Formats: sequence, structure tokens, C-alpha cells
Amino acid sequence: MTKRRSSNDRQQNYTKLDNDYVRNTDKAINRKIEARKRKIRRIAFFAIVPVVIIAVLLNILLNQNETLAAKEQKKVEAKANLSDLKEERDSLNLRIKQLENDEYIAKLLRKEYFLSEKGEIVFIMPDEKDKKGDIPEKKDKKDDVSEKKGKKDD
Repeated sequence: MTKRRSSNDRQQNYTKLDNDYVRNTDKAINRKIEARKRKIRRIAFFAIVPVVIIAVLLNILLNQNETLAAKEQKKVEAKANLSDLKEERDSLNLRIKQLENDEYIAKLLRKEYFLSEKGEIVFIMPDEKDKKGDIPEKKDKKDDVSEKKGKKDD
């Protein structure tokens, strides 16, 4: 059997028969070609669309994971802050209870403002700086002495 060639072929050395059989055969061949093209387009569509949808869904999932991680980090920080604030609240409540006690207030006033009760003597002990000899008054006296010596030498 010989191979048929369409009119689009490069070689046109033949004359095409024009009868019903040839026309029907050409139509059938064209239908098969068009069906194959439609099939390839359909396959491409059903292959590309799911890939795009999956890519979009993965992108959304990754963004949500990042957001969730950031929010969990903020939650941990908030819990730490809450525990600190609770401790501070407890200490302030204790301080309020202490300040409601008159004896504690009297003790605090004696300590901070060097107040005394009748017949009590207050002794002021030097601070750590004073013990080391870093008293500002002594430094000033030394500086004055060294300045006087420096003026005499001139």
C-alpha cells in the first residue's frame, strides 16, 4: 500500500483524487490529528493546573508555619513577662501589707531618716567608701595641700 500525501507536502508530483472515499479519509485523518491535539492540551492542562494549585497551597502552608512560629515566640515571651509581672505584683502586695503595719513604718523611718525614739541614741557607721579612705573631704584637703606646695615652688 502506498502512503498518501496531503496537499501540504513538499512534493506535489501527483494529482489527488476527488471522490467521497478520499474526502472521508482526509476528514478522518484530520479528526484524529485534532483529537490528538485536544488530548495533548487536556493532558497539559490537567498536569499544569494541579501543579500550580499545589505550589500555591504549599506557599500558603509555609507562610502559615512562619506566622505560627512567630506567634508562638511572642506567646513564650508574653508568658515570661507575665511571670515576672506576677512576681512583682506579689512583692508589691507584700510591701503594701508591710506599710500598713505601724511598727514596720517606725522601723523604716528610723533606718532611712535616722529618727530615734525617746532615750535612743543613733550611731552612723561609715559606708564602704569611707572605710577605704575615699571620702571626698579628705581628697579635697590633700589637693589643697599639694596646690599650696606647688605655688610655693614657683
